[in-house]
Amino acid sequence: MNNSDINNESMKLIAKIFTFRKKLIIVSLVSAIISTIISLIISPQYKATAIVFPSRTFSVSKLLIEQNQGAQEDYMDLGDEDDAEKLLQILNSSEIRNKIADKFDLWTNWDIKKNTVHSNHYLKLKWEDMVSFKRTNYVSIKIEVYDYVANRSADIANTIIAYADTVKFAMTRQVAEQALNITKDEYESTIIRIKELEDSLQVIKELGVLDNKIEIEAYSRSMAKAIEKGNEQAQNKLQQKLDLLKKYGSSFENVFSNLKKYRLKFPIIKNKYDEALVNYNKPMPAEFIIEKAVADESKARPFRWLIVLVSTLSAFLLSLIYLISIGNFAEFKKKINQQLNSQSQN
Repeated sequence: MNNSDINNESMKLIAKIFTFRKKLIIVSLVSAIISTIISLIISPQYKATAIVFPSRTFSVSKLLIEQNQGAQEDYMDLGDEDDAEKLLQILNSSEIRNKIADKFDLWTNWDIKKNTVHSNHYLKLKWEDMVSFKRTNYVSIKIEVYDYVANRSADIANTIIAYADTVKFAMTRQVAEQALNITKDEYESTIIRIKELEDSLQVIKELGVLDNKIEIEAYSRSMAKAIEKGNEQAQNKLQQKLDLLKKYGSSFENVFSNLKKYRLKFPIIKNKYDEALVNYNKPMPAEFIIEKAVADESKARPFRWLIVLVSTLSAFLLSLIYLISIGNFAEFKKKINQQLNSQSQN
C-alpha cells in the first residue's frame, strides 16, 4: 500500500466521521456525562507507602554468643536478594492477610462478606488490588497500601511490617522450641548424672579408696620394703589396703573416668542449652524500617479525569466502528440485491 492509498483511506475515514458527526457527538457526550457521574460515585482511596530492607537471616546465638573462629558476620548488615525473597514470601502469606483483615475489620470496611465459602477468595482479590509488595533495585521492599481512610492505610502498612516479625518468629520458634527441649533434657540429665557419679565416688572414698593408681603404687612400694625388712605386722596392714583397692579399685576407676567425661561434656552442653534458650526467647527483626507509612490526605485513586477520558474515547471509537460496520453491511446488502436483480432479468 503506497502513500496515496493511505491518504485515500484516511480521507474516507475522515469523511465517515464527518457524516456520523452528530451521532458520534451525542454518544460521546452521553458517555462523558455517565462516566463523570460514575467517577464521582466511586469512593476515593488514599495511599500509604512504607519501605523496608530485609535483615540478614542467621542464628542469634551463633552470631552474638558463640565465638566465631572465622570471619564473623555483622548482624547490622542489610540482607541480600535471598533475604529479600524470603521476606516477600512472609509478606505475601495468608497469615498476615488474615491477621490484618481481622484487626482492621476489612470485611466490613472493604465490603467483603465474612464466613462464607468464598470469603477468603474475595478477600485475596481485594487484597491484591489494595496492597502490593515490590522489590526495588536496591533490594529494599516497597509496601503500598490503599484504603478508603487515609489514617487506616498508613496503619495497615505499618502493622504489616510488625506482623512480618511475628510470623517469622512463629516459624522459627517451632524449630527453636524443639532444639531447646532437646538441649534442656540433655543438660538436665548431664547435671543429674554428674551428681550421681560424684555421690558414688564419695561412697568409694569413704570406704578408703582415695586414688586407686597412686595408692596401689605407694602401697606396693611400702609392701616391698616391709617384706625386705621382714616386718610382718606392716605387711598385714598393707595387704589389707591392697585387698581393699583390689575390691573397689576398678569401681573407683570406672566412676572417676565417667565423671571426668561428663565434666568435660557439661560446659559444651551448657553452651548449647544457652544458645537454644537465646534463639527461643530473643528473636531478631525480619527487616530494617527505612520509611514508615504516614497518612496522606490527598486522594490517590481513582483518577476521575482518566475514567472520563477513557470512557469517552472508548464510546467514540466503538460507536464509529459500529456505524461504519452498519454502513458497510448496508452497501454489501445493496450490491447483493443488485446482483440478484440482474440475474433474474437475464
